[in-house]
Amino acid sequence: MKKIRFIVLILAFIVMLIGCEKKEAVTNYDILEVGKWNDGTYKETAKGKKGIFDVTVEIVDGMINSIIIGDNNETPNRGGVAIKELPDEIIKSQSIEVDGVSGATVTSDGIKDAVARCLEKASK
Repeated sequence: MKKIRFIVLILAFIVMLIGCEKKEAVTNYDILEVGKWNDGTYKETAKGKKGIFDVTVEIVDGMINSIIIGDNNETPNRGGVAIKELPDEIIKSQSIEVDGVSGATVTSDGIKDAVARCLEKASK
């Protein structure tokens, strides 16, 4: 009887570990290459740690010219750092494939996702 309890306990533990495994959502974006984006201003919403905020991307001559982050409730020393740093990094690299800000993963991912959706619009 003790063996059966032990086996059941071990199996329950294994199921719990599998259920807690972090699964990253993979999003595929339909984005043209740099220089082929249609000029214009594109706006999307981003989901940060403390709520939703607007992200506006301006494309000039087929390239990202500016990224403006709207009013938000992000913590200044966490998500606020991502809001301050990521737009410049994205503009510099002309890509969303930049490192997120440590301690501000949710806000970083939200900004990159919103910019990607803007670039999808600019790709049509």
